[in-house]
Amino acid sequence: MEIEVRGTQIEIEPNSKPYLIKRILADGFDTLTVFLLYLLFTFVILQTPLAAVYHSHYERAAEIAEETASRLGNDAQAIRTELLANGEYLDESFAANLHGYLLKGLAVFLAEVILLLAIPLSGRDRTTLGKKLTGLLPFSETRQAKAKWYQILYRFLFVFLLDSMLLFLLTGTLTFLLVPVLRLTEMLMNRKNKTICDYVTGIMIIERASYDGIN
Repeated sequence: MEIEVRGTQIEIEPNSKPYLIKRILADGFDTLTVFLLYLLFTFVILQTPLAAVYHSHYERAAEIAEETASRLGNDAQAIRTELLANGEYLDESFAANLHGYLLKGLAVFLAEVILLLAIPLSGRDRTTLGKKLTGLLPFSETRQAKAKWYQILYRFLFVFLLDSMLLFLLTGTLTFLLVPVLRLTEMLMNRKNKTICDYVTGIMIIERASYDGIN
C-alpha cells in the first residue's frame, strides 16, 4: 500500500505495527483524559448523597485524631501510637477508606465507560481518542479485520479490573502514572509491541493507513 506525504510516495506494509512513540503518545493521551474525567466525576460524586457515609466515617476519624492531638500536644509519635491502639479510630478510618475507594472506583468506571468503551463502540474504527489522533487502529489478528465489539468490551473489562481497580487499591492515584510505564515495559518485551491486554483480547494495534480492508 502506498500513501503520499507532501509529494513523497511512502510504502507501508499491510497491517503494520506503528512506531513505538505513537503507542506511547496514544496510551498517554488516553490515560490523561481518563484521569481528568476521573477527577471531575470524583468531585461531583463527593457532593452527592452517595458520599454521605464516607463523609460520616471520615469526619468521625478526624474528630478522634484532633481530640488525641489536643491532649498529647506536638508529640507526633505518641499521637500515632495512641491512634493505632484506638479501636474506634481504626474502624472509622477503615470504613472511610473503604467507602472512599468505592466512590473513586465509581468515578473511574464512569470515566472509562465513556472514553474506553462508549467512544470506541460508537465509531467505525473502534478507536479511543488517543489512537484516533495518532492514526492507530485496533486489529483482530485471528479474523484479519477491525476489532469486534466484544473485543473492545473485553479490553475495557481488563483495563478496568486490573489496570485500574487492582492497581488503584495498591497504589492509589499513582496508578495513573504507573499504567503507561507498565504498558511501555510490556510492549518492549515482544516484537509486536503488544501489551498483556492486547494478547488477552486478541488485538494488535496497527497503523490505520496500512489497514488492508479485509473483512
